Amino acid sequence: MGALSGLGLLARRQLRTSWGATATLGLVAFLAAGVLSTAPRAVSAMHADQVVYETAAASGPARDVISVVGAVPGQPMSGMFYDPGQAGSGVPDEPDWAPFTENLDAVRAETPEPLRSAMGAPRFHVTSTDPAYTRPVPRSELAEAKVFLRAATDVDQHAELVEGRWPAATAEPVVDGEDQPLGQPTRPAPPVEVAVSRAVADTYGWELGGRYDNLAGVGVVALADRYPSLVVTGIFETGDPDADYWLHHALAARASVVADPNRGLLGTATAYVNPAMITPVTLGMAETRVWYPVDTDGVTAAAVPELLAQVNGQSAQTFLVPAGPDDPAPLQLRPASRLGEILERLLAQRTGVDAIVAVLAVGPLGATLAVLALGARLVVDRRRPALALLRARGASGTQLRLLMGGEGLVVGLGCAALGFAAGLAVTTAAGVTSPVTVSQVGLALAAGLAPALALALATSPAGLRPTRSDLAPRSRSRVRWVLELLVVAGAVLASWLLLSRGVVAGAGGGSGVDPLVAAAPLLVSLALTLLAVRAYPWLALAVERALAPRRDLVPFLGAARATRDPAGGPVPAVALVLAVAVAATSAVLYSTVSGGIVREAWSATGADLRVSGPIVDESGAGQIAALDGVDAVTPVADVGDAVLQGEGSAPRARVYTVDAERLAQVQQDVAGSPETLAALTGPDGPDAAVPVILTRGAAGPGVAPGTTGITLATQEGSVPVVVVDVVDELPGLPAGRALVLADTERLELGTGDSSFARLALVGLSDDADRAAVTAEISRLLPSAVVEDPDQEADALRAAPVSAGLVAAFVLAVVLAALLCVAAVVMTLMLAAPARARLLAVLQTLGMSSRQGRGLVGWEIGPWAVIALLVGAVLGVAVPSLVLAAVDVTALTGGVTQPRPEYDPVLLGAAAAGFLVAVLAAVGVAAALGRRGEVAAQLRMGSND
Repeated sequence: MGALSGLGLLARRQLRTSWGATATLGLVAFLAAGVLSTAPRAVSAMHADQVVYETAAASGPARDVISVVGAVPGQPMSGMFYDPGQAGSGVPDEPDWAPFTENLDAVRAETPEPLRSAMGAPRFHVTSTDPAYTRPVPRSELAEAKVFLRAATDVDQHAELVEGRWPAATAEPVVDGEDQPLGQPTRPAPPVEVAVSRAVADTYGWELGGRYDNLAGVGVVALADRYPSLVVTGIFETGDPDADYWLHHALAARASVVADPNRGLLGTATAYVNPAMITPVTLGMAETRVWYPVDTDGVTAAAVPELLAQVNGQSAQTFLVPAGPDDPAPLQLRPASRLGEILERLLAQRTGVDAIVAVLAVGPLGATLAVLALGARLVVDRRRPALALLRARGASGTQLRLLMGGEGLVVGLGCAALGFAAGLAVTTAAGVTSPVTVSQVGLALAAGLAPALALALATSPAGLRPTRSDLAPRSRSRVRWVLELLVVAGAVLASWLLLSRGVVAGAGGGSGVDPLVAAAPLLVSLALTLLAVRAYPWLALAVERALAPRRDLVPFLGAARATRDPAGGPVPAVALVLAVAVAATSAVLYSTVSGGIVREAWSATGADLRVSGPIVDESGAGQIAALDGVDAVTPVADVGDAVLQGEGSAPRARVYTVDAERLAQVQQDVAGSPETLAALTGPDGPDAAVPVILTRGAAGPGVAPGTTGITLATQEGSVPVVVVDVVDELPGLPAGRALVLADTERLELGTGDSSFARLALVGLSDDADRAAVTAEISRLLPSAVVEDPDQEADALRAAPVSAGLVAAFVLAVVLAALLCVAAVVMTLMLAAPARARLLAVLQTLGMSSRQGRGLVGWEIGPWAVIALLVGAVLGVAVPSLVLAAVDVTALTGGVTQPRPEYDPVLLGAAAAGFLVAVLAAVGVAAALGRRGEVAAQLRMGSND
């Protein structure tokens, strides 16, 4: 007991008198615990934010739980049992749909969590299956004016009535006797009251109080005979027409107008009737659309797989929902939601993000362990006299290890607790609300115990007596050889497994990090480092012999010391190589992902602007081309499906035609555009074959540029074609599809196909104002969708996972720089005593201070060079290994796995940053080193 008390007193005295090296271990524990408590919670919060971001970016119809049933609540399917005997009895009563709404909410209440919380209160509307055809108003310029009739109980809560009143129920047509056909009533009904939005009224030329005749023979069964006309009693404003509510109420906020070249402008819209009128007007032939708005604001990252399973499971169920207690035909709801597609994409994103974060994490982790080993050696070196004295007085090796381990335990646990608390404070201040898990506490505890373990392992009774490593025999330990061989074999095996497995789309399903993906880069890094360490003495010896003939002392002496007594041994090499590898890997992966986002955005749009939706004929293209800043415009026509009939194969493909010369002008700066576009207008091939460009999906076996003997069979006719190019994809056209591209004029002459273009690619001048051109195109084509690749790329980069990856890259580089500085400082501090004795002797012989600083540079310079070279190799190998195994297309927004991209600016900045960190560390080590007097160093050296 007394012995332990004495050891405790000695430990306290050591902490008070020589605390610098131990404090360094505490700082490492502080940083490790802070990162380990912050990073998992930040990653979890990032994934949760991405769920909200993705679902919020999707429209309501693309994420909500929806069911469409071909019946009116409380009525049989398709009105097959509608009783015409009630017709003519007066004004129908308004249905009581409150019980139906309550029963819909009961379906939601019975749904398990987390899907139940994500589903909002149910909503529904009832719409006629067929439209009513009304007589177009001349001033509307419409050739056709169709109107779907709709009833909704909550439309007045989402629209502002600006003129008139909401529709009321009106009398039904009079029918004499049960045998009289409904289409031939004795007396037709008065006009049906309807309400329309201001946008629909303006498009159709309708006014408040106006009566508009229904046309017979089309649309709702016998509507014109039963209800000859509609009367507008109310006009309302919808606010944002793209709000989720109005997207579910299709054609209500604004009408759809399609320009048919043969018939003119065709309009389709929705008008609202009183709920009491929906069954008499449609004869029960209507459909009920029920939807539950989805809000994922409270969904955690861990709940996404379960939520996906529940969404998919719900789509396989049928729910009977009665409209009331005595409903003879309850509606059969079959919910469906595209939320599952969003969640699957999220899980694929998570797999890629987690893999990249894991690769970035293992580098600093390995460097941290190396720094801990260096720090423990430095502390033991500082405590060596006291430990040697204790050993001489009878202390056992276990007691010495307990003494040093206790010192590390006190410092490590305290600093780890502070780091854990600091990490929680930082994440809380940043708005991260993810709960603290047991695993996070365990990781922080491991960070606190690591200094104690490192000190205990570094304290060896056999190593307390100082020796000169250049005179000591080299270790021939078989254990080291076996361990190194195991590391190299593990690196080879892990790399082989990853490469043979190939890219796995959505690997892991978001269930966690693939251990193989995390371990392989670390094993490869360690293997290359160990190989470099094994080669280092031979390289240093070669340098020493090459410098031996020189007259100046410092290069030869520095090389000799690097050969015989390398500062810190191989441990600094591990730390420095991993630090450089992390920086290089971060730069390459950042360039790859960000470059992939931009490339995929341009590939999807295919030009400076992509216009889709309405028909873009030559007249419309000319109007766009006349806008300020527009260089060229080319419409792209969709001919439809066709068959490429060749020898032994007949693949189906989608055919597009374009003015090849203008397309080449539009896509002259678009990456991935075919370089052979001009060949589409070149001379005919054999048998007047039309030149075409194929994607790989459309090219049959053996089809390559120059292939002939293929016939393109379209809906209008057949024509021989000659393949001028086979490409992966055609920018601006659907990706991952079998496509054929031909010149419009050439294909029309060969087959007679003259399809209309609903897509146009626009090329802009360098000084064009994109926003102004987009606004002008939207003015010319109000229903068109105008896509800008820069905006598409910015939207992807603004996603939480993109911002999170950038933060991970920056954090990894910062940690690598800090660990690099720590490794260099500790390495130089370890070599400080031997260096001081050597310099004391050399300075008495006339060595200058400048030459002394040169010797310091030789202590760390070779390791820095090795780190740069091996780190550069790893900067190429590790990203290639990751991209060969992890699908990152969900991060880039494309379908093609990107190749590694090497940005010379970023890589140069990483190398320069490493050199700056090394120089800064040398300065710190010089400031911390205590320079003794020459005489004192000589006196101490005389006893060695």
